[in-house]
Amino acid sequence: MRMTSKVITSTVLAAMLFVGCKQENTKVSSDEIILIENMGRTISFNKKLDNVVVFDVGAMDNMAELGIPFKGMAKVYSPNYLSKYADDTNIVNVGSFMQPNYEEVAKVNPDLIIMSNWFDKDYPEFAKIAPTLSLGISGSNYLASTKDNLKTIGQVFQVEDKANALVDKIDAKVADMKEVIGKSDAKALLILYNNKSYSAFGVESRYGFMFKDLGVKPAAPELEGASDHGNIISSEFIMEHNPDIIFIIDRGAVMDNTIAEKSEVENPLIQKTNAYKNGKIVYLDPNAWYLAGGGYISLNIMLDEIAKAYK
Repeated sequence: MRMTSKVITSTVLAAMLFVGCKQENTKVSSDEIILIENMGRTISFNKKLDNVVVFDVGAMDNMAELGIPFKGMAKVYSPNYLSKYADDTNIVNVGSFMQPNYEEVAKVNPDLIIMSNWFDKDYPEFAKIAPTLSLGISGSNYLASTKDNLKTIGQVFQVEDKANALVDKIDAKVADMKEVIGKSDAKALLILYNNKSYSAFGVESRYGFMFKDLGVKPAAPELEGASDHGNIISSEFIMEHNPDIIFIIDRGAVMDNTIAEKSEVENPLIQKTNAYKNGKIVYLDPNAWYLAGGGYISLNIMLDEIAKAYK
């Protein structure tokens, strides 16, 4: 699902603003109320935001990087790199992005709730409590929507210059990586490992940015990208496609607190691949790759892990 939002007007001085996926270079005025068109809805909130509750992990990620405080967060299943906030007793635990605790949300008396667009069914309940902004990423446009969300957070909280500087850093890093990866003939396969089963992700999947934006050559270009959990594959499939690099996300490590045994993942068939023989099986940080999404911190973790495979 693609997040779409824009500031269509503001009251008090009636200055025109614009916020959303296709940002323009505009300055936020000193008006007190902002109206935003978001996910086909129009919402209004005070420009001065003291009590913010966040469910979208990417938004938490961006707010943390930009130094924007929040009074409530979905602490359940929050990634380990945000543990500073999850462990802070002054920040209210409002449940998880999958299962909100509406009672705890209401106790915060929020000025704004930022939810994940993956769970739009929760919007009516959130909207009863406070103005609610729905953010998230587009699987097929991961990199672009990550930058869009960063700009949106920057504009909503009036730190556009800082947000735009981070976007520039992303663009520079991606350009450098693309140049290095472009010189390699290595073909890669990205796999989600979950309870002894494998799923692989294609060019149009939630992780397709590594192929489309970074230039990683896919070992299985025929894979479809419709499912958020990838295409179920077998060890034989992996062996037959013989990737030079295998990227692995261990889902159980973050969802079940059970780290998969390497001997279980790298079975005898996997050991026949070039990736295994050349020491190019890369275990990715599931906190950034699976729990998070659409944030500056997690994106940089992801980019750094991909880059290491090409050194």
